[in-house]
Amino acid sequence: MRFASTASYIATEDLKVAVNAAVTLERPLLVKGEPGTGKTVLAHEIAGALGLPLMTWHIKSTTKAQHGLYE
Repeated sequence: MRFASTASYIATEDLKVAVNAAVTLERPLLVKGEPGTGKTVLAHEIAGALGLPLMTWHIKSTTKAQHGLYE
């Protein structure tokens, strides 16, 4: 499986390398940035392009990793 730009999302070469490295290594990819920069759109495009389900976790400042692992 390899991610490339889609019809509605043009990814930079660096972004494609990072996404494909995460996919190949079967490791999560942490994407951070200001609100409205396209992080969620990227997640939807990757999942759609690779035919994978998208798992979401809405976090806030008080969220701990344990919440995501056990709740």
